[in-house]
Amino acid sequence: MTAGALPKGYEKSDVSSPQTTSQTKKRGADKLGISIAIGITAVALILGIGFTGVIPMDLGLPSVMQPATTAPSAPVVQQAPPSPPSAYVPMKSTPSYTPMNNDVIDQLDWSISEGDVVGMYLDKGSSSLVVHTITSNNGELFVGLNADYIGSDDGMFFILVDNQEHEDYEQAGMDLYINLPAGAEKVEIIGSYAIL
Repeated sequence: MTAGALPKGYEKSDVSSPQTTSQTKKRGADKLGISIAIGITAVALILGIGFTGVIPMDLGLPSVMQPATTAPSAPVVQQAPPSPPSAYVPMKSTPSYTPMNNDVIDQLDWSISEGDVVGMYLDKGSSSLVVHTITSNNGELFVGLNADYIGSDDGMFFILVDNQEHEDYEQAGMDLYINLPAGAEKVEIIGSYAIL
């Protein structure tokens, strides 16, 4: 580029001319407006993708590629992603309703390391919680008792496993950690009261 030469697209004219100055300003303003619009669009796309992880394709607006009036299409059924494998048994939540058949498996927090719990029933006559289990190996049963269902006047509970006194357990407040032998089918937690 030689000295005094203008970039491509500019014409050499009198710079002091008001018409030339306003045209240059107008072109600069147009370019600035387009740059701002592109920047805003880019930020909106980045935020939209960042929050949802999905690029928005159909915003419900008519476009040049799609006519405004189209025939309704069949709904698309999406499958839920597979859940990750779990190495632990999650705690059960405590809803606020009383069961009709005395099964409180969904009302108490519990977990078992080996086997499964198939039912938890309150027995008002013996002031106990009866837990039915399926175990093939030695394991531990955790039961978080709730004073709304079962409790003890002195804070201590008596444990039977398959109708035999069982002393291999730990108690922390209303939480019981009971070591179960392989094949255990029934655990009774006896307190001072059971409320149906």
